[in-house]
Amino acid sequence: MKLLKKLIIIIAIIAVCGVGALIDYFISLSYDINFVSVERLSETDDVVLDENGNEIPADWGIADGQTKVRFVIQLTRNGKPIADHTLYVKTNRNVLERTTTDKNGMIVIDYRCYRANGSGAPAPITLTVRDEDNSVFVFVPRTASYVLNMARVKTTEGSGMVTDDIFYDLEEQK
Repeated sequence: MKLLKKLIIIIAIIAVCGVGALIDYFISLSYDINFVSVERLSETDDVVLDENGNEIPADWGIADGQTKVRFVIQLTRNGKPIADHTLYVKTNRNVLERTTTDKNGMIVIDYRCYRANGSGAPAPITLTVRDEDNSVFVFVPRTASYVLNMARVKTTEGSGMVTDDIFYDLEEQK
């Protein structure tokens, strides 16, 4: 009899958690995370060319370790902006930040592209945004992802310096 009571209690707890998760799932479906704009930040208006001399689109990253890409992201619910929700932003390489939406439901993320090593095409970056404030009972966040294509620009290897630029001949100093 005691075993039956324990089993009923366990089933009831699981059922309550399951119903809570189902409710939170449907609540999360009413939210939308939209990538309003994705653009490479540049100090000049010059066209950027890849290794083959082709123009790299403005919504692609450059795998040089310096280029930044700006993501403007908006959180809405039933088409209306949602303010003061915490969004967790990460890539497939690292965590970027946890930030709060403004009165227009917007956040701005500046991502610094990684530096590609070796030869071959650089791997794309997947930016994932998760709304951490849309659940009521259990944690069922609304999530959206964006794949940022990466390109490698044509560069000369090294800085062009030679050993003589660093060291000087001691015999010439006398």
